[in-house]
Amino acid sequence: ALRANAEMSMPLLTLLGLIAAPAAPAAPDMPAALQVVAVAPAYPGRLPGDERWLIYLDGPVDPGATSRVVSLILTEHITHAVVYLNSPGGSLVTAMQLGRVLREHAFDTRVGTRTMDVTRATAGTCHSACPFILAGGVQRSLEQGSAVGLDGAAHRVPLGDEDDFQHVVRTQVVEYLAEMGVRADVADIMDAIPHDRIRDLTVDEALQLNLLTERR
Repeated sequence: ALRANAEMSMPLLTLLGLIAAPAAPAAPDMPAALQVVAVAPAYPGRLPGDERWLIYLDGPVDPGATSRVVSLILTEHITHAVVYLNSPGGSLVTAMQLGRVLREHAFDTRVGTRTMDVTRATAGTCHSACPFILAGGVQRSLEQGSAVGLDGAAHRVPLGDEDDFQHVVRTQVVEYLAEMGVRADVADIMDAIPHDRIRDLTVDEALQLNLLTERR
């Protein structure tokens, strides 16, 4: 979980686990929770010496997603991986947890989704909380035609002080972005967007923010 500063009350810390629900309903074929599919590095067409697994994360970022991804990594002893992301958003706290897990293992991240041939990805969507998972990759890129977008943080239950809530969210977001080497301007963009809208970033913007490390 995120570290709380001394001024944060316990109820507010608890509520942070509920922020940043998807800004728009998922597509009809989108799963109800983040699906984790892994392809071992023995797949056909792999370049000689490439020992990276392919891990596909598809669907809303639910609070249990981190434990499923960690379980996969530990069970399969995965040491090298490219993690593909295709998500409308979900729990911001969970997204940052996942980002930290991916950075700890030095995995790369890429926006994209699997096709019938699971060794090949196509364009995906990474909205709302999803870019915070993307930020966890050492190298960060996207499949051609993919979308990366941000929105403002929201909560699912009434709060007594919206300003305090947004202050705590921004503090934790800025700390996380600094950890990942991403510019704090991402937080400024979030602040300027209503939570029920998405602002897609251009590839140039994502590169300037260091949310992407390479144009692909």
